[in-house]
Amino acid sequence: MQIRPDQIEGVQSEQSQRKDKAKQPEQAFGDILNQEVAREDAPANTQSIAPPMIVNPLIAAGAAGSVQSTSSDVSEVAEEVESILDMWDNYAATLGNSEAGLKSAYGTLDEIAGQVATLKTEQPDLGTTHPGLKSIVDELETLAATEQFKFNRGDYI
Repeated sequence: MQIRPDQIEGVQSEQSQRKDKAKQPEQAFGDILNQEVAREDAPANTQSIAPPMIVNPLIAAGAAGSVQSTSSDVSEVAEEVESILDMWDNYAATLGNSEAGLKSAYGTLDEIAGQVATLKTEQPDLGTTHPGLKSIVDELETLAATEQFKFNRGDYI
């Protein structure tokens, strides 16, 4: 196959056109970028920027309202929840100790379930007044029911 000069000129012109096309987007992107930067700089130059204000938080300390004290029934509920959680610790220790036996662990679990049920009946509006405590009590009830199911199924034998 012979290469003739007229064929080389055709290929060279195609290659130069490809190079020009490749360079055009770079130039166009650069132009667009410069225009956008110029637009962003123009409004910033016309507006004055205020320095940030540093405010001492102690200045407004007198404007703070008084803190409401927790009601007695909320503290009672919190104490009951804490005692139930202590019982859960005792239950876990009893399960871990093979000498204590499963009967004492089940007795502790029954006591936990009873206290949770009593707490729910004594405080029916706990969800509206203190939803955080309500979610904890619900979680304790679920745990007690789950553990009772595990005992009845024979998981700990």
